[in-house]
Amino acid sequence: MERVLKDLNDAKRLLNLAIYSGQLLIMYGAEIYRAEDTVQRICDSMENVSSADAYVLPSGIFVSIEFEGEIVTIFKKVHSSATNLNKIDKINSFSRKFVKENISYEKGMNILKNIENESPMKEWKKNLSAAWAAAFFSLLFGGNIKDFFSTFIITGIMSFTFNKLCFFNFSFVINNFIGAFVASILAVFATNFGFSDNSDMIIISAIMILVPGVSATNAVRDIMNGDFLSGLMGLTKAIFLALSIALGVGVVLKFFR
Repeated sequence: MERVLKDLNDAKRLLNLAIYSGQLLIMYGAEIYRAEDTVQRICDSMENVSSADAYVLPSGIFVSIEFEGEIVTIFKKVHSSATNLNKIDKINSFSRKFVKENISYEKGMNILKNIENESPMKEWKKNLSAAWAAAFFSLLFGGNIKDFFSTFIITGIMSFTFNKLCFFNFSFVINNFIGAFVASILAVFATNFGFSDNSDMIIISAIMILVPGVSATNAVRDIMNGDFLSGLMGLTKAIFLALSIALGVGVVLKFFR
């Protein structure tokens, strides 16, 4: 079945759908090239779109199409959110389905809104998952059974604190600094009071949950794909995240150990 835009209003609706898809991908931690490719494919899916161009940055998306000799352009600012690979997968599946099938604008927007409005993982599950992961990291790094249980409790408290801080819209630097500070000072106290033997193992294991591995990996992949500006922006954010974590740990080791 031929897929065409009927008028300029349809062109604007297509742009809104495409940019919304890209916005959600960036919000949930997708690579820049993936978001750019998704936006481009959605725009190119209409046969009477002469040309389409998408330029995606971690903080904004520019999309432009040529329809019946007229250029239509739209820009959308993007606010980052927590990484959610499940939602990224669902948006990717939707974009592939939209390109292959004749999905209306209203249905497409409803699908994307349902994905965005899906209930996130419950906070207690996040805290428990973080605690278990960090606890096993402590064994991996050479800690003993006392360090294992201390890491489990301390990381749970750190994760709870970090998640609560996110509601106050503080800078990501402040959130990570406080998270690392809380984990470090609890680790030092646990060792001093005999609840654990290796505060270093506990600190390293706990901050593994905060390390910006996804951000750094995506930034390097963007650079390797030729998106140098986006890659450098992502790498800069990852560096500041790492520095804030190091500062939080350093303050504790300097004044409380």
